[in-house]
Amino acid sequence: MQFKLVAFGLALLIIGLVTYASIPAVHTTPIVNEQFVWVQKGVLVQGPGLYETPKNITLFPGTNNTLHVNVTQSQPTGGSSSLRFELYELNKSQTCPAAGESTILIDRSVSDKQPFNLTLTSEGTYCFVFDNQHSQSSSSIDISAWVSSRTDKVLVARDGSANTAGLGLGALGLVVALWGYSRKSIIPWE
Repeated sequence: MQFKLVAFGLALLIIGLVTYASIPAVHTTPIVNEQFVWVQKGVLVQGPGLYETPKNITLFPGTNNTLHVNVTQSQPTGGSSSLRFELYELNKSQTCPAAGESTILIDRSVSDKQPFNLTLTSEGTYCFVFDNQHSQSSSSIDISAWVSSRTDKVLVARDGSANTAGLGLGALGLVVALWGYSRKSIIPWE
């Protein structure tokens, strides 16, 4: 047995295994969930008038949920309109909208094509309102509304290049240690 080779091989083996075990490779995979709330084309909003509809929205648990609403407005008669989009959270009432019992979340005018995004914190019934009371012409609305959530799945593995190098160094150390153990000792005084 050649002690220097065995010691050197064991040192390489230990350094390789410590390198393999102490350097994690972190893999992050995004997970996106989506569910449609309301998709409809050609909703006619008379002028002057209101179009109201309640929609039940269920959230994805344990994540941040975003409501996306795309509204496209067109004028069948070619006139101009002062259409407003309003979104209410219905607290205790199930009627659309109950003054004083509803929380208004969005109140904006709608141009030709308008996206709205809103972070939701509670599920329940929400009231979608198209207000065309200040116009004499009707508007046609295409709407798509959906809830999305995004989470990141994190996986810690030992499959990185440093881990592979550590395993290779450990294997080399094992070979050197075994080779040194199998060699005949050199005794200088013989």
